[in-house]
Amino acid sequence: MSSELIHNIAKLRVCVAFLGEKDQQNWWSSSFLSRSGEVFLTPVFPKTSQLARLNGTSSAARLAHDELIGVGDVYHLFRLPENVEHDIAQYINSDDIFTSLISSVDDAYTNLLSLAESESAQGVGPLLLDQAELNQNLVCQMAAAYLAGFQSNQAVYPYYRGKA
Repeated sequence: MSSELIHNIAKLRVCVAFLGEKDQQNWWSSSFLSRSGEVFLTPVFPKTSQLARLNGTSSAARLAHDELIGVGDVYHLFRLPENVEHDIAQYINSDDIFTSLISSVDDAYTNLLSLAESESAQGVGPLLLDQAELNQNLVCQMAAAYLAGFQSNQAVYPYYRGKA
């Protein structure tokens, strides 16, 4: 898997995780990516606080997605194949992406919009995407679906069936 694709998946996960938190859209009840989450976790995990914060929020988002989509032969932004999850964790731990992506709600929306490129998507609740492989087009479709959901204040949970 290309490093650019891993970068875009990580960027998408950070933006969606942040915007879905309790302080923004309240799609899942966590606030690890807030200032208080940072203050709480940085002393406990001084070298890996970014990863710990994202993992906390991702776990809450994963539960919200799994409740509606189910678990099994499907993938979504917060439950990807194990090799992809490993690559994302390594990337996030080696790069300071938090500061520029989620310094504000507007920054998170701007980054989400850039990831969506020219894609558009509409849906509420679970949304099956027409891709069977994790690639840049799928990332764009996911970004567009989440962006539309956040803008309309209606939770959407895009997912796909198929190969990693």
